[in-house]
Amino acid sequence: MGRQPCCDKLGVKRGPWTAEEDKKLIGFLLTHGHCCWRAVPKLAGLLRCGKSCRLRWTNYLRPDLKRGLLTDAEEQLVIDLHARLGNKWSKIAAKLPGRTDNEIKNHWNTHIKKKLIKMGIDPVTHQPLNKKASPTTSRSTATTESKSDNQKSTSHSDEGRTGSSQNHSSPPDQASSKTCHDQLASSLWEDDLPIVDDSWLLQPSEEDYSSLMGPSPWDGNCEWLLEFDHDLGLGDSGVFH
Repeated sequence: MGRQPCCDKLGVKRGPWTAEEDKKLIGFLLTHGHCCWRAVPKLAGLLRCGKSCRLRWTNYLRPDLKRGLLTDAEEQLVIDLHARLGNKWSKIAAKLPGRTDNEIKNHWNTHIKKKLIKMGIDPVTHQPLNKKASPTTSRSTATTESKSDNQKSTSHSDEGRTGSSQNHSSPPDQASSKTCHDQLASSLWEDDLPIVDDSWLLQPSEEDYSSLMGPSPWDGNCEWLLEFDHDLGLGDSGVFH
């Protein structure tokens, strides 16, 4: 639920305050003091709402109210408080006696804000205007630098891993290849060649054949064959001659 209105808005006067209405409100508050602002219009005999009476008293009619523009000291105090509190005008006005939050806000927008811009100061952040975009650029450069550093470190780590794996695997391969090379070179450059048995290249003699083949089965047995030939009458035919 929203906040209840201060009055029924029926028969309530609107627009600028008259001098007679100001006298009634000042007399009532100086005599009876502050009370509930919703009850002030009826007690003071005014056809106004409670909010209108409060704003009229706070911003124009109270006795301790200062008139005129803010002094240099007050402006500097407003700048310092705005740098810490921002646009909390009621809290800023509480630090400046006799000044209202509405008055300070209007003076800020019409005078102090333009003065800070001419001085090269951002009225929102109270930082130099040429350094306004520096945080964003610095963050972007920092992120790009961190990304590049991460990529470099990743590449270096990958190179280190591949190099270490090559170093671990290369010694056995190099040793085996070196051994094979040494053996081949030693076999090619040997001075004492192996002795080859060339006896098998010579043409064998009859004695060698006889020693290899042994005695012939026909040696010493030809006599009975001749006698058999003579008995059969084949001697003239010359079959065995």
